[in-house]
Amino acid sequence: MNRVTALLAAAAASTVLLLSGCAGAGGDSGSADAAGSAEELASSEASGGVSTVDPAVGSLVGGETVTLSGFGFEGVSDVAFATVPAPAFSVVDDGTLTVVAPSATDFMPAEVPIVVTLADGSQVSTDAAGYSYEIQTPVDAQMNYAFTYWQDYNLDEWGVFSDNDCGNFVNQAMLARGWEQSDDWYSDYAATGDYSFSWIRGNEMDAYYASRPDTTRLSIDERDRVKIGDVVMFDWDPQNDNGVDHTMIVSKVTPNADGTIAIGMVGHTLDAQYRDLDNAITVEKPGGTAHFWSID
Repeated sequence: MNRVTALLAAAAASTVLLLSGCAGAGGDSGSADAAGSAEELASSEASGGVSTVDPAVGSLVGGETVTLSGFGFEGVSDVAFATVPAPAFSVVDDGTLTVVAPSATDFMPAEVPIVVTLADGSQVSTDAAGYSYEIQTPVDAQMNYAFTYWQDYNLDEWGVFSDNDCGNFVNQAMLARGWEQSDDWYSDYAATGDYSFSWIRGNEMDAYYASRPDTTRLSIDERDRVKIGDVVMFDWDPQNDNGVDHTMIVSKVTPNADGTIAIGMVGHTLDAQYRDLDNAITVEKPGGTAHFWSID
């Protein structure tokens, strides 16, 4: 039984109970009011409904096109996965709606309802397990790791570099994504204190990323090509020509109404989940700049 059918049945049952009570008291007016209330409830709840979700499982990063089947979709005004708005949706017809899945909240596996806001302002939704977020891709694994340890550091495996743990954190997440350590890029700091400079020092790390065949350097003006999971390299004082000072991972890419692109970032040292890139280089570090490593 779907949600709409269940609500209609509940409304009918309520009407029977109300009619019985009023008849016992000899009140015809109460019976009419109860019947009218039930009809109004049934009418409002029957304005739309969701019956199927296909596919019902997707990645943590989102981006899948999901098809909802049901009725009453003409004029839909909003679609959300739990409380997270979908970045895009399209009404195919009254019984079909396609929607792009947003990223899972904080990149954590979860089962969530899909909530559809109808033209009249009412809402219908799938059940609590209407859509399941799972770790399906290397980027899912990277982002799930980053959001697991952005504040609760993974000290047993990797230790912490006091006041400068940004590279250590980003590179841990890249291992979770599937990269493998090598003679040029490694850390055994927690166990032996040994590590490569490319693991923790900005310029050496930047050079290592440049040497890989699966990375592409993007300037700050190419942010429209940046995606979740890419790596940001900051130069807080480019006038001093001392290179990279800080690094983080892209955790959110948001197109603004004015055509600009907002970038959120997760990382260590200044522990953050969605640190704003533009605020970092204008308010926090005026005059700073950045570039990106786009990861295949």
